[in-house]
Amino acid sequence: MFCVYALFPRGDILKKSNEKTKYIYAGLTAFAVLAAGMLMIYIIFRKKELAAAVEVVKSILEPFIIGGVLAYLLAPLCNTYERWMNKLLPDKKWKPKLAATLAVAMSSLSAIAVIAVLVLLIVPATLKSLVSLVLSVPGLVMDFINWSNERLADYPQLKKYLMNAVDVVYDKFDNWTQLQLMPSIQTLLSGVGSSISLIFTFALNIVIGFIISIYLLASRKLFARQSKMLLYAVFRPKSADLIFGEVKYADRMFSGFLRGKVLDSAIVGLICFVFLKIMNYEDVMLISVIVGVTNIIPFFGPFIGAIPSALLIFVTSPIKCVYFVIFIFILQQFDGNILGPKCMGSTTKLSAFWILFAILLFGGLMGFVGMIIGVPLFAVIYDIVKKLVYFLLHKHGRDDMLPAETEDTADPPDGAEEQPASAEPVQTAQTADNAAPAE
Repeated sequence: MFCVYALFPRGDILKKSNEKTKYIYAGLTAFAVLAAGMLMIYIIFRKKELAAAVEVVKSILEPFIIGGVLAYLLAPLCNTYERWMNKLLPDKKWKPKLAATLAVAMSSLSAIAVIAVLVLLIVPATLKSLVSLVLSVPGLVMDFINWSNERLADYPQLKKYLMNAVDVVYDKFDNWTQLQLMPSIQTLLSGVGSSISLIFTFALNIVIGFIISIYLLASRKLFARQSKMLLYAVFRPKSADLIFGEVKYADRMFSGFLRGKVLDSAIVGLICFVFLKIMNYEDVMLISVIVGVTNIIPFFGPFIGAIPSALLIFVTSPIKCVYFVIFIFILQQFDGNILGPKCMGSTTKLSAFWILFAILLFGGLMGFVGMIIGVPLFAVIYDIVKKLVYFLLHKHGRDDMLPAETEDTADPPDGAEEQPASAEPVQTAQTADNAAPAE
């Protein structure tokens, strides 16, 4: 050792150690870049195999996805029931566990009741309306022809054009029936076995997903504690606080939007049902279901639901169609300005342009589900990018470019390093560490 210190003074040894560490980091960075490039090449040239593998994993995890969505939607109701039980039950040692068990049972029974109402009331009425509509098409066509003959008797040229248009539409409908509809029905009948298998698999996944949701609801507090402990064990307190805050923001966005949107759409469908029933419209249940379900989709939902509903009403009564359009316009104004904010609470704070962008983007990527979750998902992404931009502006000394209302929230870097991490997460983690073995 003396010889080493004699040949290399301590400063030279530290200098060589720092240079060695720098080369190690450079090598690891080069390896990571090379590995990422190879992974991207593999994804590009093996995208079909990768998509097939993802589809297999998705089919395996489908019950867990269904269970997670159900548990997330039922969690507020379960928490409400648990608060009620804690107030009603006597102060005994078994009170917390019994309250939690009863809350999970009551929320699960509430979900079963809602599903039963949908299946037993709405689905048969909707199918009946669809069947009656299909059977009434020939009679409606004949009524339209008789009406045109009576009204256009003094206008033979216009009547000729109209009859030609009706003949063209009828011929196209007949050709579509013979060339596309009948072969499709034959193909469907020939594949009844596989269709029944798919329906059975889907029903089985829903049942298993519902059972999984019960387990998730019963263990939701334990999972939340364990996730928080893992977060603060893996990351530094400052980084863990940032991630935890963003997760809470995402939960606020999704819970406020999805749960509120479901409640809002149910109320809109119920209001539409009452109005149509009072005004003695036909196909009341079918139109109410269309209006309520499509109202879940932001921005485009009211138009998607109103157009086919108006066409269904127009073929039976044009004047009722006009009244329906006026009613839908008033209902959407009431929903957008009064009912929607009350149900959804905190808004996504996105402009109309970004809402339209999110719906088109995620709708194209994920279909109908993407149109529903696209707005809150994009709101979370937008918030992350906004905070990153504020952080970089502060780091570069450009606080003058920050909006006045966000300067306080955009100032986390230096001040947060000087202050210790808040005691609340640490205390929660310690409490969870003591409580986990007991459970």
